[in-house]
Amino acid sequence: MTKWRSRETGSRSARAFLGVLLLLSPLHAQSPSSSAPLVPELQRAEANWAHASTALRAAEEEAQKAEEKVERLRALYARGLVARRDVEWAELEAQTARARLAAAQEVERLAREALARAREYAERAAERERQQHRVARALVRVARSYGQGRFTMSDLAALMRAYERRFGLPLPISAFGQTPTHHRLGLDHRGRVDIALHPESEQGRWVIEYLAQRGIPYIAFSDEIPGSSTGAHIHIGLPSLRK
Repeated sequence: MTKWRSRETGSRSARAFLGVLLLLSPLHAQSPSSSAPLVPELQRAEANWAHASTALRAAEEEAQKAEEKVERLRALYARGLVARRDVEWAELEAQTARARLAAAQEVERLAREALARAREYAERAAERERQQHRVARALVRVARSYGQGRFTMSDLAALMRAYERRFGLPLPISAFGQTPTHHRLGLDHRGRVDIALHPESEQGRWVIEYLAQRGIPYIAFSDEIPGSSTGAHIHIGLPSLRK
């Protein structure tokens, strides 16, 4: 009867401990699609794991001491120095300690997995925030003009000649019409030209002024825009359409 009660007590203890951890774990935290900060959930998961790890070490020490006590009492019993009841009681204590150790191991495993998920969610949220900052920064630093809405090869040839006369160097064309990069971005860049100049540079400002005076459409990117621009450049022509 005493042994049965000891087992039942250990089982209830393990279930209660597991229930508390599950209520505290990030399994009930916000999903990675939520825009709310995930730092508190990560901190809570770290605290849960630290608590579970401490409890596991304590359970391991308790189980080891209980096993050592059983071995010691068995040796004494064999020499007639202790009663059989003392050995049986020590064996029940060791059995309970092993049940607590098994529960602590399961709790630590769940806490470790919850912490890994919380870290993954936090990393995803941080990456989304970085992307949003990049997009916001780039959108603020984009200048455009649709001018007269037309751009021809004659316009490009005239710009190339004027640029070379002004700076003594060829116009740095980085993309002429459709390129693999535009195909990868899903953009129809046919009839458009990209110039590898930063809009805020001396040469970039000159090109933008040249285009604006002649009503030639352009978009001046001063930064990367995910899905639209891989970096600072001047796009000549109407905006590229999505395929």
